[in-house]
Amino acid sequence: MRFLLAGAYNTVFGYAVFSLLFFALGRSVHYLLIGVVANFIAMVSAFIVHRTLVFRSSDRWQSSFVRFYVSQLVALGFGIAALYWLVEYGHFKPLVAQAAIMTASVALTYVLHRRFSFRNN
Repeated sequence: MRFLLAGAYNTVFGYAVFSLLFFALGRSVHYLLIGVVANFIAMVSAFIVHRTLVFRSSDRWQSSFVRFYVSQLVALGFGIAALYWLVEYGHFKPLVAQAAIMTASVALTYVLHRRFSFRNN
């Protein structure tokens, strides 16, 4: 339940960051670059929420952050590839595609964080 609540917060926060950057820079910056920047900003917030509220990790934060970052890079790869595919081949609008991708990535990120990022050593 904590993961779903944190995920809801992180999804709203991440989508808001993507949307703000897209509206502010979308005419001059490619949407995929905006997706990468938005993902990094959202990732820092998500790490804090997941570490403290969801998994309550007692590992050193540095090692948890590295594992979390690697997991997020996997999720980012999935997200950027799916964003490109949905926009270029599925003819979705970038904001609609991003919303669909963020929803689909919940299961992927849960497994990555549970089994890798914040695993009990």
